[in-house]
Amino acid sequence: MQQIKLIWENAEALSVATAHFFVERCNKSIADTGRFSVSLSGGSTPKRLYQLLATPAFSRNIDWKKVVLLWGDERFVPHTHEDSNYRMVKEALLDHVKIPRKNVLAMPVKGEARNCADQYEKILGGTLGKKMQIDLTLLGMGDDGHTSSLFPGTDVLNETKRYIKEVWVESKQTYRLSSTYRFINNSKEVMFLVAGAAKAPVVKHIFSKNAKATYPVQNVNLKKGDIVWMLDEAAVGSL
Repeated sequence: MQQIKLIWENAEALSVATAHFFVERCNKSIADTGRFSVSLSGGSTPKRLYQLLATPAFSRNIDWKKVVLLWGDERFVPHTHEDSNYRMVKEALLDHVKIPRKNVLAMPVKGEARNCADQYEKILGGTLGKKMQIDLTLLGMGDDGHTSSLFPGTDVLNETKRYIKEVWVESKQTYRLSSTYRFINNSKEVMFLVAGAAKAPVVKHIFSKNAKATYPVQNVNLKKGDIVWMLDEAAVGSL
C-alpha cells in the first residue's frame, strides 16, 4: 500500500483535479471489469466534486450505465431532509446525469438503525458479491480526525465482523450509519478529499514521522492498492 499526497492551490483546484481522476479511474475500471463501483462521501468538498461531475465537460466522458454508486455513511434522517447525504448527492449529481436507478444504492433510513445497517449490508452483498470490494472509496475528514462516521470514542472503531454499522454519536444525540474499517480497507483505492485550514493540525500529525494512531482516519489501511490524499494548501499548513 502506498500513501500518495497531492497538494492543490485551493479547494476548487482540488475538486477539479479529483473530477479528472474520477473519470480516469472510471474508464479504466470499466475497461478492465465492465463496471465502476464508488463509495460516496458527504461534506462540502465532495459536494463540489459531484457538481463538477454533473457538468457536460465531465459527465459526457462517463458511461453512467456502468457506474454503481453507494454511500459510505449517512445521517439517520429521511432522504428528503436537509442533512441527508443522499439528498446532497441527488441535488448535486443524480438529478443531472442519466444513471439507472438500480445503480444508485442509497442507505435505508426507515425503522431501527441496526436493522437499516443490516439491510444495507445485504444490499451491498447482492451487488458486490462475496468479495465486498469497491473500486474507489471517496472519504473526507473532520476537524477531529473522523472519516465516514467513524468518530473518536465510538464503538464502531472496534467493529471487525460487519461491513456497515449503526453509530450513536453522543455529541449530536443521533444515530448514523457508517462503513466500517473492514469495508473501507477492502477497497481497491481510497481517495481522501481534505480542504481548509481547520484540518491542518490533523494533517500535520498524520504525515509526521512515526505518528501515533491518534485519529480514526489513521486506521484506514488498504490490504492492497493506494490511498491518495487530495489536499489544498490551507489543509497542508506548515507541513
